[in-house]
Amino acid sequence: MRRVAYVHSDALVSAADCLPANEGRASLVHSLVSSLQVLGTDEDLQSDREHLACCRVVEPRPATRDELCRFHDPRYIDAVLGTHSETMSDSDDDEDDDNSSASSDSSPRTFGLAGSSDEPPRKRKKVDSLGLQDDCPVFPELAEYVKLVGGASMTAARELRDGEADVAINWTGGRHHARRGEAAGFCYVQDAVLAIMELRSAPQRRKPASPEPSQGPCVASPSPSSPSLPPLPPRISRVLYLDLDLHHGDGVESAFFTTPYVLTLSVHLHAPLFYPSTGALDSSGPSNPKAQGAAHALNVALEPGCAEETLRRVFASCVERLEEAYDPDAVVLQLGVDGLAGDPCKEWNLNLASLGYAVEHVLQWNRRTLLLGGGGYDSPNAARAWAYLTSVAHGRALPLDTPVPPDLPSAQYELFAPSFTLDVPEGYMRDANTEETLRRVEKTFEVYEEKLRTRWKRVAD
Repeated sequence: MRRVAYVHSDALVSAADCLPANEGRASLVHSLVSSLQVLGTDEDLQSDREHLACCRVVEPRPATRDELCRFHDPRYIDAVLGTHSETMSDSDDDEDDDNSSASSDSSPRTFGLAGSSDEPPRKRKKVDSLGLQDDCPVFPELAEYVKLVGGASMTAARELRDGEADVAINWTGGRHHARRGEAAGFCYVQDAVLAIMELRSAPQRRKPASPEPSQGPCVASPSPSSPSLPPLPPRISRVLYLDLDLHHGDGVESAFFTTPYVLTLSVHLHAPLFYPSTGALDSSGPSNPKAQGAAHALNVALEPGCAEETLRRVFASCVERLEEAYDPDAVVLQLGVDGLAGDPCKEWNLNLASLGYAVEHVLQWNRRTLLLGGGGYDSPNAARAWAYLTSVAHGRALPLDTPVPPDLPSAQYELFAPSFTLDVPEGYMRDANTEETLRRVEKTFEVYEEKLRTRWKRVAD
């Protein structure tokens, strides 16, 4: 029976709802998950023990400053936590003063988010250098957002690392563009990197505790009176980070660019001027073929219009073969849904069935698996997708024609018009991924696969 940890708290949803790019999305996702009862109940467990996974709702622990600084630059973390004014050095101010007259003539476009319009330009420049402007504006709840979203993915990773779960879910995470010292692409905290670092740390023994009634139907840990505790799971060494977002997972790739112990594999649109303009097919890691991380930063770079047939094909010919060659101990799957048909990005034409196919196949690998959210700018479709994928992870995939429950609050229910069903079907966009372009991708990945097999066979020998 698969053990699923669903990371959730009211505080996490409240903070995630404030993300300017996705206001209200987190609560819509969790409302639909709850209303569809995809997490299961005690009665479900008793009636269907053979097919239903065991699911617990796990409350996230907010990340501390020190935990965030395991990856992020302390100066950046102090800024997003609200203490940046105290950490400005005199040398920083002097440097900014040298450029203040030029800044006064042409102030950076900050939408007033780095301070009031009469604030000295050097102060605006200081915040702008951290990426906190334009697509990543400062907002009042930013500190809580960063601590809770980062902490939620780390909490999920600990559940897997310590053997408490086989699959863990944090739909508020997957913020794959954030950099060590800079916000980017609507992403303020690099929760995926923090989670991978947590996964690869040493497993820890948990104190036995009885589950709360609200935690779902999972079996409790052994009681203190048990004669012995189960052994800790093996330490996770190799992690496959698989990114299915429309956009290249550049922040995660750059974080692990030089290590062979995290293989980043991003399936995304690669087109001229399309953000973040990285992740070309021939970009595979350090240029020196003898470098440790060579051929461990891989990219399935696709054309506009990608639909179910294309995703299934590259999943079988590229993704699954790379997973087999790399043989990871754990998988982190970023499931941004901005490639779904109907998303405002209007670049891909995926349906919900294609994402379900991908998740089902990843779960069949039987690795410890972390599911994260990501992009997705049609909030009702994001809610549909992540509610459905939760049901897939739970071992009982909902039919795609499942009605949206009318017991949702009316303001939320109306957002699912006109179909009021779970499905997100393909549209009529032409798929520009031709036989020629797909064969080029597949031939390139045949080379990458051989490099991985040779590398890890040598290590095993």
